[in-house]
Amino acid sequence: MPDGSNQAKRCPQSGCDHLSPPEAQFCAQCGGSLDEAETVEATAGQQIQAADDTANVCLVSSCAHANKARARFCAMCGQALGTSSSSSGKQAGDLFGHPKGLYVLFFTELWERFSFYGMKTLLILYMLNHFFWSQEDASSLLGWYAALAYGLPVVGGFVADRYIGAKKAVIYGAVLLSAGHITMAFEPLWCFYTALGLIIAGVGLLKPNVSTQVGSLYKPGDPRRDAAFTLFYMGINLGAFAGPLLCDWLRVTFGWHFGFGAAGVGMILGLIVYVIGQRKLVEFQQDGPGPKSAAKVEKARAAQAAVPFGVVRDRIVVLLVIFVFVIIFWAAFEQQANAMLVWADKHTNLRLTTSEVIPATLDVESAAADGAASSWFSDPTMSSGQTQSINPFFIITLAPVLAFLWIWLGRRGLQPSTPTKMAMGLALVVVAFGVMWPAANVENGGSSAPLASMPSGVLVDAEGFVYTIDDDADNEYYGAKRLRYDTGSRELQMSGVFVDLDRFRLLAATAPTDLVAEVEAFAERTGEEELSEDKTLSTVLAHFPQGVGAFEIMEGEGASRKMVVRWDPEARTLTALSEIKTRARTEFLAAASDPAFKVAVDKVYLESSQFRVSVWWLIAFYLFLTMGELCISPVGLSLVTKLAPAKHVGLLMGGWFLATAVAEKLAQVFGAYWGKMPPGNYFLIFVVMCGVGTVLMAVVVPKLKKMMHGVQ
Repeated sequence: MPDGSNQAKRCPQSGCDHLSPPEAQFCAQCGGSLDEAETVEATAGQQIQAADDTANVCLVSSCAHANKARARFCAMCGQALGTSSSSSGKQAGDLFGHPKGLYVLFFTELWERFSFYGMKTLLILYMLNHFFWSQEDASSLLGWYAALAYGLPVVGGFVADRYIGAKKAVIYGAVLLSAGHITMAFEPLWCFYTALGLIIAGVGLLKPNVSTQVGSLYKPGDPRRDAAFTLFYMGINLGAFAGPLLCDWLRVTFGWHFGFGAAGVGMILGLIVYVIGQRKLVEFQQDGPGPKSAAKVEKARAAQAAVPFGVVRDRIVVLLVIFVFVIIFWAAFEQQANAMLVWADKHTNLRLTTSEVIPATLDVESAAADGAASSWFSDPTMSSGQTQSINPFFIITLAPVLAFLWIWLGRRGLQPSTPTKMAMGLALVVVAFGVMWPAANVENGGSSAPLASMPSGVLVDAEGFVYTIDDDADNEYYGAKRLRYDTGSRELQMSGVFVDLDRFRLLAATAPTDLVAEVEAFAERTGEEELSEDKTLSTVLAHFPQGVGAFEIMEGEGASRKMVVRWDPEARTLTALSEIKTRARTEFLAAASDPAFKVAVDKVYLESSQFRVSVWWLIAFYLFLTMGELCISPVGLSLVTKLAPAKHVGLLMGGWFLATAVAEKLAQVFGAYWGKMPPGNYFLIFVVMCGVGTVLMAVVVPKLKKMMHGVQ
């Protein structure tokens, strides 16, 4: 081995050959490991400069090595010095103490979450109120959409790692998302399905790879990494907060497709930010030659190999058990995108400062929409979709409080273990749905109307509940199985709010059979032609009942509201100005229902609307639900990284997201039963389910802590 005062280590990395001091562990030029470096005698021309240059101090607190001024990487720990501080404390290329690339990713993800949650807010309402789908069909599609949107990121991460890289994956994903959201702004049903497919694929590519790049901006050991993810998480929730507020305001004010279009514009802005930023900022921060910390990798592998097999097995078992409870939590939590949103839309008084309910009307303008359109300053009123912003609002405001609480408890040795926190999270979900049970009791007020007899096509079961036979020969009950006919008093009775969708369907069921056939045949014809105010299509209806005056059927919301059909009783002519879809057809047939039955149903509908409950019940629900989320989601993700063996971290992190995907589908399996039972009974399902989960989690916590083998 060469010997003398000019000994140096020659970097073994291809294309480098830089000479470093003999005590260096990493090359100061390329950051590569010097474990296998050849020790050579430097010639005079290769003499390493004396260390009297201005020091470039490594920021890693455990290192703080003073490097040469022009060194690019720390010679002791491999930390990139392009993001380190010099002895003056200034940070090269940073903004507010972080790489500029972090802010590019922050705004990219903010706009992506704005678009995702803005569209998700509109989705169930669009299927129910616009397409007039059943709760079961709408829930089924929502379940598959959400499950794939949360499950495909596992595939997206694999595709990026194996084939196209994180940057291209984010760009391709953003393009697909933009195309999907813009496609949602168009009317045809095929556009709707195509849009959902594009959005699912886009989320799968973009979401995991944006998060990955946040970590890639920092070298191992950089103390700023945790703060960076905190800022990034804040961007997610700012987007999730703003999306429902703006998109649903646009829906109410201008129409469905303006809301969907805004989500698309948001995603395009995110794409623009990323494309510009990744070229000028992210690429500079992330793609520069980084240290191949082979020594650290080998050290980690050796440490992992030293962990007994039984310990590794126990820790994996802990994660699998945690995944089961995660499924229970998310299945309850994701009711907010379906049942809780329908509750807000149909059963809630959305005025913030008064208990006075805006009266329902007999046209298709919803009271909620009327309220949201009024002056917000004189009568603060939310729209139903805007209630989806309550959860991210509480995350933004409560997350720092809980983070401080865990630190405060930790300093006193009182911080609960992660399994204990997760049990607390499930308990808080129990409280959240427990809050909704008395709200459901308040909503369960009674209304009635005299009715001599039930019309043909409407049946009454042994308990007095009103039902009809649907196309699948199943019994279809109304008013969440709370609409009854009392044969003794000859009254139609309703407990709780009788919603508009049930009103139209029930009335349409009594329309003359021959008229139904005429209208369905005409509706098919309207779908075969391009109609407008200037080009209409008309038909004479021989079986429409006498005594019904002229009326029009409108479609859409806000400024986009348009006439679909008009009825001329003198000429007995139905004129279509656009395609007659399910909702317009059902509303038209409802107008032709049995007259006495229609009077009774309309009376019950109008009277029952006064039982819509205060929005503050819903706000209290989201307060406890969010606290539960903060006890489970962030700490659960952290636990996966702590317990998973180094070589299986990605696999088990994928397991977390797959558990979430399963929960998303399960949530909407439950959602299909909304409207088939009283709301109070529905809420009790989750009180019981999460209550049992809490007890079981509390029972297994001591065993889980033991099987974690010291991991906190």
